[in-house]
This record gives sequence, C-alpha cells and structure tokens, in this order.
Amino acid sequence: MSSSELLTGPARPGAPERGLWHHRDFRLLWGGQTVSLLGSRVTELALPLTAIVLLDATPAQLGLLNAAQYLPVLCVTLFAGVLADRVRRRPLLIGANLGRAAVLTMVPLLAWSQGLGVWALCAVAFATGVLTAQFDVAYQAYLPTLVSRERLVEGNSKLQGSRSVAETAGQGLGGALIQLLTAPVAILVDCLAYLFAAGTLLRIRAREERPARRAGRTSVRADIAEGLRVTLRSRLLRVIMLHASWYNLLWDVVLVVFPLYGIRVLGLGPAGLGMVVAAGSVGALGGSLAAARLGARLGTGRAMVLGMALASVATLLLPLAPRSDAGLAVLVCGYVLNGCGIAVFNIHSITLRQATVPDELIGRVSATFRFVTWAVIPAGGLLGGLLATVLGPRAALFATAVGLSAGAVVFLFSRTANRP
Repeated sequence: MSSSELLTGPARPGAPERGLWHHRDFRLLWGGQTVSLLGSRVTELALPLTAIVLLDATPAQLGLLNAAQYLPVLCVTLFAGVLADRVRRRPLLIGANLGRAAVLTMVPLLAWSQGLGVWALCAVAFATGVLTAQFDVAYQAYLPTLVSRERLVEGNSKLQGSRSVAETAGQGLGGALIQLLTAPVAILVDCLAYLFAAGTLLRIRAREERPARRAGRTSVRADIAEGLRVTLRSRLLRVIMLHASWYNLLWDVVLVVFPLYGIRVLGLGPAGLGMVVAAGSVGALGGSLAAARLGARLGTGRAMVLGMALASVATLLLPLAPRSDAGLAVLVCGYVLNGCGIAVFNIHSITLRQATVPDELIGRVSATFRFVTWAVIPAGGLLGGLLATVLGPRAALFATAVGLSAGAVVFLFSRTANRP
C-alpha cells in the first residue's frame, strides 16, 4: 500500500450540528476514561510507596519496580496493535479495564494476608502495564468508530483535557487517600475506577462493525511488519513520528536532570519542585482547550508544528531561571508553555492518524508510533545522567533545550507545516 493510498482513509459520516457534549456515547467514553485516569494516578503513587513503606524496598528494587511498569510498552505494544485491528475494539477496552481491576486487587489482598513481596508487586505492575498497553492502542483506534472525522479534534481535546486534570489533581488525591487509607488500600480506589470505566463502555449503544476478514490468513509477524511498513512509507507519518521520538528522548533528559537542578542549584525544596511540575499539567489543560480553535484557524499541520515549537523553545527558560522568587516564576512559565505546546501537538498528531489511516490499519499504525516514540525514553534517562555528570545540571538542561529547539526548527521547515 502506498502512502497516497494510506492518506485517503475511509469516509466518515457528516459532523453533527451540536458538539460532543451532546453525544451520549462519547460522554460515556469520556466519563469512564476521566475516572480511570484519576484512579491511575493514585496507583502510580501507591505502588512505589507500598514498596518503600510496607516492604522496605532498596533503591535497586524500586528501579526494578519502575522497569516492570515500563517494560510492557516495549514488549507487547506491537502485538496489541495487531489484536486491535483483528477484533472489535470496545470488548478489548472493557476487558483491559476489568483485567486491571482484578490484578490490582491482589495488592491489598496479599498485604492483608502477609504474602506481599517486591517480586509480587513487580508482577502486578507488569501485568497492569500489559493491559494498559493494550487499552491505549485500542482506545486510539476506537474513537474514530464512535465520532465523525470532523469531531476528532474536539474529542481528542476533551480526552487530553481529562488527562491534564488527572495529572494535576490525581497526585494530590492519591496522597490524601494513601495518608487516610494506607497505600495498599488506596489502590482499591483505582480498582473501582476501572470497574466504573468498564461499566460506562458497556452502556455505549453505537454498534461497532467487526473488522473485515482479509483474504488469506496472515501471521502476527506479517501484520506487525505491515504496520511498520505503512507508517515508514508515509512521509507525513514518518516525519511526525521521528520528531516525536526526538522530543521524547530529550524531554526524558529534562525529567532526570530537572529535580537535581531544582533542589541543588536553585534550592526549590520539594514543595516548590512539585508546584513547578504541576504547572505543566495546567498548561496542558490550556492547550487542550485551545487545540481545536488553533487547528481551525491554522490547519492541522501548522497547529502541530506551532505546538512542538512552543513546547521545545519553552525549555530554554529552565536553565535561565535565577536563584530567587523570580526564578520560580520563570520555571512555572516554562512548564506551563511546555505543557500547552505538547498538548496541542499530541491532539493534532493523534487526530491526523485517526482521520487519515484506514480503519483496518489504525491499531497497528498507532502501536508503531507508540513503540518507536517510547523506545527512546530509557536512552534519554541514561543521557540525562551522563550530561548532568559531565556538564553539571544547568549546562545539561541548556544543551538539552538547544537540542529540542533545533528539532523544532527542523520540524518547522518540513512539509508537515504546510499541511491544511
């Protein structure tokens, strides 16, 4: 299949006159996902705290737990894309939510029976990560079957807004619940959130057609190869994926170096550091609210490029911040602008794939994007440690910000910038 064939995509029904808040099935999808995202933030905090407080985990064991949460993205994402293109996606979403609820229930049960250990916690984290990888791929592929092409930007903006709110409020909610209930019991809140999300998906009335059976049964390996080939042969998709990978690589350097820089160089303290990082989620919420209007005014390509440019250039503010109250304001500004820009980029990048890739390929193309753009993240962490050691935290952040800005400039002069 050529890239020109890829970009035609299937026809969609005309856009409804009213927005998606009047779309019952979308409201159910959005409501369930919003609740489950809030619950997920509780677990993100509760799992390591369970290891630290209840199991007295060593730093090496905490690193193992972190790897167990991340590893499924690399192990199963491409296979998840194949499955999302072979079967109906809504049952996959329901099954993933029910599965995550069942797996996470094991943590409080094992804690109460005195059978919880670090290895058991890692197994729970890995199993949950596998189900999350399947959910995330199927979720992006499911939205275009629920709403029209003309409403995809609006739908993705609302879903990104939910993610931003969850990032901002979820950690605070998680901390309060853990303080009140203990970490293992707080995880039950996430189980209930996944059950609620599964219930909302069950109530969706829109009929999802079974994927057309292709002539001749192909192997899983052949299906994965087709997804990779289609993505890489499309110049548009290839350019977007490569720039997203470059951003993820260098942004992980920022994630590794910034806490060290904030605490040791600027003397922020944990509260100040937390406030700065939370500002990124506030900016992402603003970006999700502005994305549709920017896309309508500038076009998808220009809005996407503008978002990447804003997110990248904003990082230059981080190493320029002085050690003072004004420095804190500069850091907050940098994180707000970064969050706003990357939200705009993500919304239009996802929408473009959903609107242009045929239904029978969207799962595998989305999986390819996720696999490639996430595979570089561990290298970013290692690079961050190396740069901070050799250059010092401030210089490492400055070099990274320059690299991000240079990538944005290259993106600016790509054909993507001129896409309507």
